[in-house]
Amino acid sequence: MAQQTELAVTRREITGKTVKRLRNVGQIPANIYGHQETPQAVQVDAVAFAALRRAHKTTSILALRMDGGSSLQTALVRHIQRNPVNGKILHIDFFRVNLTERIIMKVPLHVVGEAPGVKNENGVLLHLLDALEVECMAQDIVNSFEVDVTSLEHIDDTLHASDVSLPQDFKLITDPEEAIVKIAATRAEKVEEAEEAAAAPAAAPAEASTAASPEE
Repeated sequence: MAQQTELAVTRREITGKTVKRLRNVGQIPANIYGHQETPQAVQVDAVAFAALRRAHKTTSILALRMDGGSSLQTALVRHIQRNPVNGKILHIDFFRVNLTERIIMKVPLHVVGEAPGVKNENGVLLHLLDALEVECMAQDIVNSFEVDVTSLEHIDDTLHASDVSLPQDFKLITDPEEAIVKIAATRAEKVEEAEEAAAAPAAAPAEASTAASPEE
């Protein structure tokens, strides 16, 4: 089970276009909603939330402590709105969860091991998918799934979603045939293969011409 991380939130009085003032003083406007309860307008310290993101803890359940009180709300980060120009976080949506219910969420993938195809055949390891969508009990959420790439020995060897080992009682929602990592040829190797393929047909007419010359 992923350890619950606590995050302090404060009731937010400022709404609408004036929330820009909050961002100017290092606060991120947010909402807590879900479970047929009244949505709550809150604000989060930008530095504290950035620290959680660097520690990869915003993908698991958070324990939200309101105004320094004793009660906690368990929630997931459902959506983060960013500024399209500079990438700064503009708004966060937290979704309440009950630890005893089954939920659907995306869990990040963490590649481990060294792929022989990279070392022995000068291949490149392509990361095609960064998370798997699964269904599980909220209390069983994990921070990531490990993807062992030591079985990828040759160019075009691929691991699919179904190759990832999931904990007991986890159900895979992502298409099992979805490719997640693959060994690909480098650009130089592709160019060389293309040149060899182009040269092969050119040699054929010359051989035919030589064979026909005695008859002439």
